[in-house]
Amino acid sequence: MADSADSQTPVEGDIKLMKIEAEAAIREVKYAVEHAEISSELSANDDIAFFNVRTKEGETFCVELSALGYRVIVGNKFDEISSEMNSTYYETIYSLLDKHSPKYRLTFGEALAGKLEGLQKLQEKAANGADHMETEEQKT
Repeated sequence: MADSADSQTPVEGDIKLMKIEAEAAIREVKYAVEHAEISSELSANDDIAFFNVRTKEGETFCVELSALGYRVIVGNKFDEISSEMNSTYYETIYSLLDKHSPKYRLTFGEALAGKLEGLQKLQEKAANGADHMETEEQKT
């Protein structure tokens, strides 16, 4: 007898995987955009998922995610597919946003700098702790 995971059709599995990948992309960039969500109007299928983005500049667009990558399929509106689609595919959501949102680039850079500063402070704290331990050992 097959378990429940085996009873799933390949198409259902692909839809879920594409949507999961789109949701992961949204989580990754949500801090650097004004708004991002899975499209409630455009249905995912075994090859494509759609999500909406509003940049910090206020630009609104719908993004297609497929095996070819990410691309803006319509500017200035959510949940629409344009007959004049931009044919530029980006390998990552980061590269798409880097091209379409200067404030994304700035926010990304600031977040990276903040993380590096935090890492530096942790390293300094660890080094100071090690120095303190060596001083204590020398006293004994």
